[in-house]
Amino acid sequence: MNGIITHYMGRSYTGQGVKSFYKEIIQEANKVYFFKGPTTYRLTDIFKEIGYNAVRRGKNMEWFYDPMHEDLLEGLYINETKTLYLQADTVDPTYYGAGHEWVPYYEAYNDRKLRDIGPIVKEKQISNDVWLTKGLQALSRAKKIHDEWEQLIQVAISWDGITALLEDCTKNNIGNIQLQKNPKVTHRLMGSLTPLGAKDTLESISKNLKTRLYIKGLPGSGKSSFMKKFGEEAKLHGLDVRYIWCGLDANSVDGVVLPQLQLCVVDATSPHIYEPERDGDEIIDFFPHIDQTKLNEDKILEVRNRYSNEMELAQDYLCTYAGESKMIKMLYDSAIEEDKWSELQEKMLETIR
Repeated sequence: MNGIITHYMGRSYTGQGVKSFYKEIIQEANKVYFFKGPTTYRLTDIFKEIGYNAVRRGKNMEWFYDPMHEDLLEGLYINETKTLYLQADTVDPTYYGAGHEWVPYYEAYNDRKLRDIGPIVKEKQISNDVWLTKGLQALSRAKKIHDEWEQLIQVAISWDGITALLEDCTKNNIGNIQLQKNPKVTHRLMGSLTPLGAKDTLESISKNLKTRLYIKGLPGSGKSSFMKKFGEEAKLHGLDVRYIWCGLDANSVDGVVLPQLQLCVVDATSPHIYEPERDGDEIIDFFPHIDQTKLNEDKILEVRNRYSNEMELAQDYLCTYAGESKMIKMLYDSAIEEDKWSELQEKMLETIR
């Protein structure tokens, strides 16, 4: 029987900068292979070969994507063996001889070709860093505007009503369950702003869960706090908790997964709108606890429009950044020596346990 692949974003571009949980996943892993070399599309081929071979052996795994490049893998994690294969510039091995291993692939490149393309790559990279900076600055401005939006909503919230919803959700889904163990807490990213807009992987994350609870509300109505509190309550019952963090606000969660209950609670409002579509799907409706008469609709519309404008600007900048990054990757890939790359792939396939 084949294993299951679950898809996540490896990084997200937020109002507080670029966010990832690779350091946390490295702590979960027993074995980590750190791939080091020029930025490339070709590692995705190796990662997929490792992944498909492991899946055919019945291994469950997680695939982590670069949000700027559709279908480009930054890493994969084999759950049963707790083995992580990763290319990430922001993390390095720390436990040499105790599960962390370098996988340098510089030798798979032709030195002469690298020298030929080097000046072009350098020029493109310097100019491209500007587009990334501009994109992150626009996201930061958008986050501040979103905070204004939330403040306009919060005056209309019945917090007692939201608390009652949380109590009902806990009672109906956790009840009197009490596992005699320490709960395991993990963190993943579901979505990010991409060149094609806000994207997420909820379908993959939730496809094998029996219960999906969709929260419907407004910005600032407490959806993230609700899910964090639900996760904390689950931990008190000994249940493992996976927090799925927001791809646009680094301090907010978009979902909570309780693996033992095969259940998730997710934010199902814009930009990730979801509706019930199968047995086990339910809505947690915040709207009865929002007094619409207290909302300043004209001011909300003005703030929402400013927010949308900044998000569109951020997407444009990141789209330009992604396009230039693609060219840089293609230049480096043109210098690969295929026989040496094949040797690297065969070597890594032998690491599957």
